[in-house]
Amino acid sequence: MSRLFVDASAFIALAEIGREAQLLGLDGAVVVPRAVAAEIQDDPAASALDAAAQAEALRIVDGDEAGATGEANERLERAAAHLGYGAVDDGWSGDVALLAFGLGADDAVVVTDDGPLRRACTALGVTVSGSIGVLVAAVRRGDLAPAEAKDALVAMDATGARLSASLLRRAERLIDDAARE
Repeated sequence: MSRLFVDASAFIALAEIGREAQLLGLDGAVVVPRAVAAEIQDDPAASALDAAAQAEALRIVDGDEAGATGEANERLERAAAHLGYGAVDDGWSGDVALLAFGLGADDAVVVTDDGPLRRACTALGVTVSGSIGVLVAAVRRGDLAPAEAKDALVAMDATGARLSASLLRRAERLIDDAARE
């Protein structure tokens, strides 16, 4: 079982269309660093995050749960450097915490739609997915019909996810492939 470290970008995209349950249904423990939770301030995402935490469908954790203090600090500094932040916490975003958690767990998957964070994860060998990957996994599990997943893509685009035409076509192909598996 993996640990899914969830970014505000992906959680908000899914909550905006009422599909955060697909994230919570994935195989793995869903973890939101407290720095990320602080970024989720507007509804419906803030209410969905609170409800999921209350129902223990996800955990909101502090950065020191990433491991021993010295090791956690080293991972935070390494993550900050890869994301272009200074070595001392000078307003680090939740992205730094996510990448640090990803670096500290063998079974980590960082779930984000944020381009720079995705690139940093890939460069450092941290498994990465996004809101589209969550929808594809829901289809693969049988929790979401392909047509519902494609409707969710359109809804994400309408709420501001800004999916390019090529990304939308690729996502639809992934959904179709997942339905056949």
